[in-house]
Amino acid sequence: MKNYWPLGIFLLAMVVVGLIILTIKVAITNPVELQSLCQRNSQDIDANINEITQKNEMFLKKYNVSFEGALEQEIQSFRQVFVRLSNKANNKIETNAKVSFFITRPHTTKEDQILGEGELVDGLWQSKTFEVQNLGRYQSEALVEVGEDSICISQEYFIQK
Repeated sequence: MKNYWPLGIFLLAMVVVGLIILTIKVAITNPVELQSLCQRNSQDIDANINEITQKNEMFLKKYNVSFEGALEQEIQSFRQVFVRLSNKANNKIETNAKVSFFITRPHTTKEDQILGEGELVDGLWQSKTFEVQNLGRYQSEALVEVGEDSICISQEYFIQK
């Protein structure tokens, strides 16, 4: 009478080793990229989420802030992003703010662009001009600071031909 247990255990061990090797190969060829929000990495955001949430709520009680412009744009026309910022108390445009702009792709950090501080033009805070190379989804982020108050807002755009 033959016993096939040793052969079965050997084949199971080889399958497990093969799956481990496959997992390592896939992990090396497809590295995880860190996603950031207004140039703060995810670990920093996780560590300070309560403080960030409180600052956001306090900011939104005092100010109205939103991105302006079409969410679907052609690659030739996607050159600037705009933010509207107004005070809720008197409904006037906030002129003494600091607005920093960033452009990123949702799935990678390779195409991140730090656009720097924006300027106030005709009631809208506008970024410096930039250029995108590829079609698809882009995420615009703006770090808005008014005195001690600050908020990071983001808007996703779809760029097509």
